[in-house]
Amino acid sequence: MHTQLFGPILWILLAWMVAGCTAVAPAAQSASVPVTTVANPDALVDSAWVTENLDNPNVRLLAIHSKREDYDAGFLPGALYIHLGENLTNPDDPTEGQILTQEALSALFSQLGIENDDTLVVYDGNNNLLAARAYWVFKYYQHADVRLYDGGLTQWVAAGNSLSSEPVALPASSYVAGDADAALRTTGDYVLEHLEDPNTVLCDARGPGEYAGTDVRAARGGHIPGAINVDWAEAVNQETGTFKPVSDLAALYQKAGFAPDKQIITYCQTGVRGAHTWFVLSQLLGYPDVRNYDGSWVEWGNDPAKPLEQ
Repeated sequence: MHTQLFGPILWILLAWMVAGCTAVAPAAQSASVPVTTVANPDALVDSAWVTENLDNPNVRLLAIHSKREDYDAGFLPGALYIHLGENLTNPDDPTEGQILTQEALSALFSQLGIENDDTLVVYDGNNNLLAARAYWVFKYYQHADVRLYDGGLTQWVAAGNSLSSEPVALPASSYVAGDADAALRTTGDYVLEHLEDPNTVLCDARGPGEYAGTDVRAARGGHIPGAINVDWAEAVNQETGTFKPVSDLAALYQKAGFAPDKQIITYCQTGVRGAHTWFVLSQLLGYPDVRNYDGSWVEWGNDPAKPLEQ
């Protein structure tokens, strides 16, 4: 009797154990995989790469500044000067700091002597903030090969390299900017339409005071409803001017609530810090759908019809 029962009981136990193992497997597969490498390895270059390519006729170094005197104080050999505000924004747009037009970029690059097949290397002396905005602008108009020199001036000098003061002038070219990539930039109306979309998450790249509404830089203070605040500076090594390791960046944004399977909209005051965060999420971490709200708080905060939180 006992012998006859033992067989069925054994099979039941084995079936239960197998079922338990199969139930655990999906959870193990869904666990997040640590991010240790840059998603787009061509997005960043270092001092060694820049040094090796200084004499490459198809590589153009672009010094991105907000003041001419910063460029005149010394720049990388052969670097061309671009003023972030005067050269890369649209003076005819009623909203401050909006991206320049396709025609304006064509004219600017033609004047500087940049060709469509050149590799553009952007850098600054401000923790990659201005360079990241320029990178975003050039990718928005679909220049094929754009790189960011991580750490820029700070790293160049730290490596023992000298700066130049020799004027840089190239023969004019016939550059033609590409059509705008609508997946990289968005508008206030688009943001408004997606406030209740569970698949869209907003990243406020401003400082905590701006987010809370105590540091007011428009007609109204606060933030877009539902936005999560991660200050752009949290992604930076302040001592070196470089980006933090991608593993740290992945942990920073994942802990805040950003996931790669969501659409992420970044914003700040005028879309510059938002572009820096766009660069981190899309180019370094590989989030597939990241858009920078160019109008940002200077547009949203000045529009009394737009909802806000404090």
